[in-house]
Amino acid sequence: MSETSPIRAVIGERLKEERERLNLTVADVAKFGDMPSRTIYGWENGVTSPKVEFFASTQALGFDVHYIVTGSRTKGSLTGPAPAPISSEDTILIPRLNVVASMGPGNDLVSEEIIMGDVPMSLKWIDRYLPSSRPEALRIIHQLGDSMQGTLASGDFGICDTDKITADVDGIYVLEAHERLFIKRVTQRMDGRHEVTSDNPNVRTVDVLNGEHQVRICGRIVYGFNGRRF
Repeated sequence: MSETSPIRAVIGERLKEERERLNLTVADVAKFGDMPSRTIYGWENGVTSPKVEFFASTQALGFDVHYIVTGSRTKGSLTGPAPAPISSEDTILIPRLNVVASMGPGNDLVSEEIIMGDVPMSLKWIDRYLPSSRPEALRIIHQLGDSMQGTLASGDFGICDTDKITADVDGIYVLEAHERLFIKRVTQRMDGRHEVTSDNPNVRTVDVLNGEHQVRICGRIVYGFNGRRF
């Protein structure tokens, strides 16, 4: 047997580190890549190294491939894209609604939520990155406008936790006002009142809720489909 090379050993260590960061077992990765578990163990122990095809496919699981190969983290969120479920046991169907929340001028709110289709998502991924969310309460909505540019881009989809109907935590919320939906940042001031703001400095607006506004919190955005967790 050939001696384990230092570079293979380091790549193996980083691969294992990424797998554990994503809360995946060796069996999970092996099943996703349609290969025996002993192959994954061999890579992690530095016996051999993965081929480029493996790295190309495992980005879908959220692996930071740049870090595994070079040792430097990819800039930005470590969460990566939400991966496809590994198996039927790992699958939950998240409803995608027809409502569009505006990040600029308000859009008319559809009077009745209509499910446009279910998006399969990984329960392991949700447990890892959205541990405070109940999977059954999650919904996917479409976002338009540029007032949250830098945080959310127009056209992004967001995962909304519909259990979060009070602004007890500063964050990005889906708000209903005047029969329209808005996506805005909500923060609590020292006097107990809440500020509703945009994130784009070029179109920044600030509203203070003093109890006179008829605003309903529909949920909190916990993940954007630009790969960012909030």
